Amino acid sequence: MKRGLTFLTGMLMGAALFGGGTAYAAGLMAEPSSQTFYLDGQQVHLQAYAIGGSNYVKLRDVGRAVNINVTYDGATNSVQIATNEPYSEDVPAITAPSTPMAPASYTISTDHWSREDFSRQANPDVFTTVYDRTLYNTIRQTLVDGTSETAPAYTMVSKDNYGEVKRLLGRMDGLYQHDHHVPQNFTNYFEYLDYFAVSVQMPDNYRTAYDFIQPAVGTANQLGTDREKVKYLNDYLCSLLSYDRTATAGIVRTFSQHSGEIDAACGSYAHNFKFLCGAVGIPCITISTTDHSWNLVYADGQWLHVDVSANDLYRRDYILLSRTVPDRTDIAPAATEFLKELLVPGSTK
Repeated sequence: MKRGLTFLTGMLMGAALFGGGTAYAAGLMAEPSSQTFYLDGQQVHLQAYAIGGSNYVKLRDVGRAVNINVTYDGATNSVQIATNEPYSEDVPAITAPSTPMAPASYTISTDHWSREDFSRQANPDVFTTVYDRTLYNTIRQTLVDGTSETAPAYTMVSKDNYGEVKRLLGRMDGLYQHDHHVPQNFTNYFEYLDYFAVSVQMPDNYRTAYDFIQPAVGTANQLGTDREKVKYLNDYLCSLLSYDRTATAGIVRTFSQHSGEIDAACGSYAHNFKFLCGAVGIPCITISTTDHSWNLVYADGQWLHVDVSANDLYRRDYILLSRTVPDRTDIAPAATEFLKELLVPGSTK
């Protein structure tokens, strides 16, 4: 068995399960390796990936090649290599009694998946090379399901487009945060490096803010129309913040007990307003120029502009439920149209 041990120690091996965005952010890229492997002078086939100048292969594949058994002990979270046992395809599950049952393995085999083609409901004019139908179906399926934990819809988002799609998701964040989601039980990430699913969840630290706004939410929900709700929420946020282009006020700080108004720039107003709209079920996104941000809301059957920071600064309804905003150039118009259709299918037809 000496030859098996030499083979094992002579090769750098490991496992790195990064989500696509994590890999990009960390500067790590995994690609199928062209390395040739030999055992006792004979070429053997091993599925390998090149990461950071090293070749990574599966321990189980090595065990199969040299005929030694490789198993996983869940009780100790460790890999067991038995050089005195022949390789076996049957891997016994050894789990500590107090350890919860692990979720079933999640393996993908296609470039995209969702249970429904939601894109048929949308205005086809919003689809582009980046914001395509499969991305639409991926995000829309998750919004409908409310979770990505079971059978998440997914698509492929290339490294070149990844940042743009992440910014798209950020424009939706309010009551809930939207992010790139990779299942913990994902078995074959390295076969689909551009895999992209979406998570939707309320951060734990938002709970106190959500509780704090409940009196305002209750008042808003007693109003008859969405337009009335939006105006009420605009005035409510103006009572909590004071415009200062150099200041920042996050959701947790804004929606908590404090004396006096908190200084905040336009981006803080826009983000906090999305939180409020989400709490009363009004679709809302941010829209930006190169130096300013405000909101688009879907109220009473149409998309309308609301600039809470300007309304607060000028002490009047400067831009409140306006169809258009003159003298402002949206820096991401294609993404804006895509988001409108994503939140309210058919709303731009």
